[in-house]
Amino acid sequence: MGVLNSCATGDAQSSAPAGQNEANEVKAAASGDEGHPLDRQQALELLAKSDQYLNPIAGDANQDSGLKPLSIPQEGASESPRNDGIHDTQTNSIAVLQDPSKAMAAFPRDRRNQVDWVAALDQGLIQPRADLLGETQMQTMDMDILMKNTQFMPWVKFPHLQHTKWLACSNCHPDIFIPQQDANPISMNKVLRGEYCGVCHDKVAFALFICERCHSVPHEGSGEKWW
Repeated sequence: MGVLNSCATGDAQSSAPAGQNEANEVKAAASGDEGHPLDRQQALELLAKSDQYLNPIAGDANQDSGLKPLSIPQEGASESPRNDGIHDTQTNSIAVLQDPSKAMAAFPRDRRNQVDWVAALDQGLIQPRADLLGETQMQTMDMDILMKNTQFMPWVKFPHLQHTKWLACSNCHPDIFIPQQDANPISMNKVLRGEYCGVCHDKVAFALFICERCHSVPHEGSGEKWW
């Protein structure tokens, strides 16, 4: 397995636009001072507060907490295909579709009670196809990218293997990520706006507020694991 070091995430020099973006609103609510970065304890308190606010299962997403919701997973995404407003209920094939609540009842869950798709893949509960008929094999690549420009947060380790087990290289390269070291100026502000990792995460992949799923490599400035 290869490991590539990068400093392309956690843009500490990026400035807020005129309307002040969502991430800085959360930062200001926690620290009271936009001019200084949060320390580790403030970050942990903010993580707990934002997770309770944004998680419709752990807390009431409509409560007045003073924070602006950035992305709230909709529980309706697991509704029956017979009443989700998307599938055609006039065709006979609707009868063969299983309700997600039944199909995924035994699937592993993360701490936000959402399906852990990587764990489901590792346990053999799902078997993604490389093509419609399943006649070819996925082309996997076992190489991790370590992103170190994360300030007080643990470094980010991006695993190609878990992604290429069900995604082709063209899903990400070159439109979302330029396949070149330090060529992608990733920041959390951009990710929260739906760029880079945010193209999939918080939409069809796990929520951005399960920080430890990406920020998984502690270093001297971040302290020990808290998860």
